[in-house]
This record gives sequence, structure tokens and C-alpha cells, in this order.
Amino acid sequence: MPLFALQRRARTHAPLSGLCRAVVAVLSCAALGAAAHAAPAPAAGGATQLLRVQNGLVQENEVAVANGAQALADVISHATGKRTLWMAHDAVGATLAAQPADYAFVKPPSASAKLLAKGWHLVAVAQAPQGFGVDFIAQPCPGHAAEVLLGGPTLSTLGVATDAPAKCVSLRDVWTQPGAVLLAPAKGSLVDKVAAKLWLQHASKLPPTVHVQYQNAVTDFMRVTHAAVIGVVTPLVSAQWRATGGVVLAHQEMPFWTVLAAPSVGADQVSKVRAALLAPDARSMDRALHVAGWVAGDPQVYADFMHWLAAR
Repeated sequence: MPLFALQRRARTHAPLSGLCRAVVAVLSCAALGAAAHAAPAPAAGGATQLLRVQNGLVQENEVAVANGAQALADVISHATGKRTLWMAHDAVGATLAAQPADYAFVKPPSASAKLLAKGWHLVAVAQAPQGFGVDFIAQPCPGHAAEVLLGGPTLSTLGVATDAPAKCVSLRDVWTQPGAVLLAPAKGSLVDKVAAKLWLQHASKLPPTVHVQYQNAVTDFMRVTHAAVIGVVTPLVSAQWRATGGVVLAHQEMPFWTVLAAPSVGADQVSKVRAALLAPDARSMDRALHVAGWVAGDPQVYADFMHWLAAR
């Protein structure tokens, strides 16, 4: 796995050793096998249903993802009496259009909003272990807690030409600095769009922006090269940055993850799954999914978020 993968330079993943490939294959097969074999026995007639999982632009451990998805599938199985299989995807919208599912665990709120607009039912909303949304992060200025480092020669590692010297800048003045450069996940992604919206609330135009594939690549690159850029990530990633001395400049809240049910799922089944998610004995599943719990939620919150994002 590369430390970072700049799209502008079309870098690819380094090849794994034979041993690594073997280990990954075993773990992947075990994880995927769990989806097909670890769920409770199907109801009479072999009834099964499908849960699709959309994790967004964060590189996660495949085994951890599989454990969380399987835990959720098990809870749905017990609540509905139907064996629940799961599949993980990067683009749940397109996949669901081509091959419908019964349930979906969706992280990007924009994807949740689109499915809700198409008649999907909001089963429950996860509670974040910390605030959720989009954060701007930056390098701390040595010896000056209320300032960050911007500009300078480290930007050349991103292919950005600038004459702005490296200097410490107060947090309130970041938005107007000629040395400000954003390092954001995939161009056109939800995090990228929210970051642009947030920046333009403070300045008249966007600074130069360099895009990488994943949020993890933002913090990995900043940590290793010490590049004086402004990173764009969610709090699930920025929390690690802050814990090691990094600065969080600004935060824009977003609605959190959802479990959705397809329009074809009956209200009684939706109620049973919601009750199972909110029950105290779902705590082991919560730990596997890295959530603090669940609430019934309000679909309008997701529609309002999309309205805010689209507003000029």
C-alpha cells in the first residue's frame, strides 16, 4: 500500500510480496466467507436478503470492514428472520441501480440523501464517536500555538509553483494567504465539495487544490513530508492528526452514517431492524462498526444538507 497516491502524477500501488499476497488472500477470503457462512440459518424456504455497504473515501482494514459488516448483517438477520448477506462497494448509488439490495449501510450523507429521495426508508442514524463533517487541518507553527505554517519549498513536492515563503500565520488570516494550498481527497467527492463550500465562506476564491485518492493519503503525506498545506479530511481522520500535535483550523458539520431499507421493505421489518439497532445488546456490533450507538433519525436532515451544499 503506498503512503500516498497523487492523481496528478498517476502513481500506482507498489506490488506486494508473494507472502503479503498470500496473507491478504487468506484474510480477504476469510472475511468474505464470513458474509456467506456466518449469518444465522435462513428462515423456512431459504429466504435471504442483501445488505450493501458504502464506506466512502477512507482506506480501511479489509478484515475490520468485514467484521463490522458481518456484525450488522447478523443483527438484521436476527431481527427479520431472514439470512442477510453483505457486499461492500465504493459507489453504492450506481451499484444499487444495477443490482438492488434490501438494506444499505451508507457513510457519505450525500449518498444517503439520494437514496432517501428515491423512497428508501431511514432505519437508523449512527452516533459519531466525535463530531462528523469536514475539517481543515494544518501544520503547527513551532512555538506558536495559535498559528500554523503555510507556503515555502515543501509545496514543490506537490508540483505547486509558488513564490510564497514559509511563514507562520494566525488562524484567522489563513483564508487570505497566497501560500495557502489545499490537499483534498478525490476531485468532485463529497469531502472536496464541502471543503470548497467552507473555504468560500471565508474567502472570495479557492486556493490551488491538489487531489489525492483517499483521506488517509492527505494525513500520510503531510506527516511524512511536513508539507505546509491545508489538508481536507473528516474528523475520523483529523482526530489522529490532532492527537499527534497537528492543528484543526475549521469544521463543517455533516449528517452521520445511516442504515437504510429499500422501498420494497415493509414497515414492520423496518421497525424490527430499528429496534434491534437501538437495543442495548447491539453494543458489540457498535464497537465493530466504530459507532457510539444509534438514533431513529430524521430524513429531512439529509435533504437539508444537500440543499445547503447546492446553495450559492
